[in-house]
Amino acid sequence: MSDASMNAPEGALLTGPGAPQKPKSATIAQVMQDHGVHPLRQMREIFAMRSGRQKLGSNEYYSLRLYDPAIPMAQKREFLGQGGTNVLNAMMNPPIAVPTRSFVGNKLLYTQLLEQLGIPTARTQAMASGHLSAGKVPVLRNADALIRFLRDEAVYPIFGKPYFGSLSEGSVRIDARDGDVLRLANGDARNLADFTAEVMTRYPGGFLLQSALDPQADMARIAGLAIGCVRVLTANDGSGPKPAYAIWKLPAPTAMSDNFWQDGSLLADLDLECGAVKACLRGTGPGAQMLAEHPVSNEPLVGTTLPFWSETLEIAVEAHAVFPEFGVCGFDIAVTNEGPKVLECNDNPAHMLYQLAARRGVQNPDLAPIWARVVARQKNQVERMKTAMKKRR
Repeated sequence: MSDASMNAPEGALLTGPGAPQKPKSATIAQVMQDHGVHPLRQMREIFAMRSGRQKLGSNEYYSLRLYDPAIPMAQKREFLGQGGTNVLNAMMNPPIAVPTRSFVGNKLLYTQLLEQLGIPTARTQAMASGHLSAGKVPVLRNADALIRFLRDEAVYPIFGKPYFGSLSEGSVRIDARDGDVLRLANGDARNLADFTAEVMTRYPGGFLLQSALDPQADMARIAGLAIGCVRVLTANDGSGPKPAYAIWKLPAPTAMSDNFWQDGSLLADLDLECGAVKACLRGTGPGAQMLAEHPVSNEPLVGTTLPFWSETLEIAVEAHAVFPEFGVCGFDIAVTNEGPKVLECNDNPAHMLYQLAARRGVQNPDLAPIWARVVARQKNQVERMKTAMKKRR
């Protein structure tokens, strides 16, 4: 059986976003034209924000639209670049106090633990790996074993992703198999042998094949059939984990996952109290759009309340409480017709998503005190551990 898309040069697995690009001269000129901000002022602000705690790059300055003169400089100072985010998260999840970071980053072991504890998650059907073991989970050692699994044992639809990884790189959703052709959720098709060769070549260290989840019916009506996770950021200052903020990642119409770097994806800022959409963003920089309705379904976005909201927050808090040593956790939660399910935990959560969706810096007056309490708790914990280590010597 032939299919035109099977001859496409791209592989089936999603390629990452690549390195950030420096701002183009056309962007600088457009900001001057649209906002009256002279290029020299743009440069001065960029230089002012690239040092200190912000560590905000020039590409981030434009992505976050911090050139807007309507934003007071004091508020611009509340934004962090990825470098600043890394520093903040490292203080809230210091390695010496949080030795379980590598375990939580292991997508197989983490979800298997949640399953054993009765916390809903996606079921792993098999793992492709040349050397890893996975207990009761079948391990496919080579391309032939992966082909046999996809032909004879797999229960479709399947979502595949690397054993370790981020930004949905390497992910794929397979809706069905038609002979030796795999039908992908984005409408493409791939020959079975080509697909397995790609998996084993790109990810010899481990590739998970999980039962794909479908979004809750109301969310699917708004945003389509691909899962758009709710990112719930929880913080623990020593008094127990609590939600700090939440956003909804809406997939692009032809995407198989919900990462915002894919063209056409949306980000919605959510009211933490009730789960209602406060604002929704498509794109970044001068081309960004704030949307009240979904651009494809035309369903209302702003004011819409997500289903299973209290359950979504509860499952994030419960999952964080399994590892209370973490100061912060960013949970990706799929909301299905059966309720919320935890898909992943991020120990270095990308606060950039919140900053884009809410158009507020992550060091704003509502959140900064939370981070300060978490950092103080972790500093105390580190000092106690260092003291205990000295006593044992």
